[in-house]
Amino acid sequence: MAETISGGCKCGAARYRGTLADVPMFRCYCRDCQQLTGGGHSEMVPLIAETFQVDGPRAEYQMTGGSGRPTWSSFCPTCGSPLTRRSERMAHCVYVHASSLDEPGRYTPSRTLHADAAQPWDTPFSE
Repeated sequence: MAETISGGCKCGAARYRGTLADVPMFRCYCRDCQQLTGGGHSEMVPLIAETFQVDGPRAEYQMTGGSGRPTWSSFCPTCGSPLTRRSERMAHCVYVHASSLDEPGRYTPSRTLHADAAQPWDTPFSE
C-alpha cells in the first residue's frame, strides 16, 4: 500500500504531498546540506517524483552537486523554510526535509551520507 506523506513550510504558505518512495530515508552531512539547512546535516525523506505536488509559493535554487550534475533545493520564499532537494541523477525522487513533515515522527533514517564531511560538533549516528 502506498504511503502518502504531507508537509509544508513554517508559515503555511507552501504545502506538499506525495507518495513515499521505496528507498531509504537518510541523514546527509555534505557541505551543500550544511549550508542549505544552516546546520550540520539534512534529514531527508524520499517521495516518488511523479506523485509530488506543491501548493503555494516555492523558490528553487540550482547548483552543481558532488556528482558534477545539477541539483535543486527549494524553500518557501515567505518564511525561508527548506522544503525539498532533487537531482538530475536521482530524478525519480524528490527529497523533502524531515522537519517540514506534518508528522515528523514518521522520519526513520536508515542511512548516513557523506559522514566524512561532518563537522566536529555534529557526530554522525552509527548504522
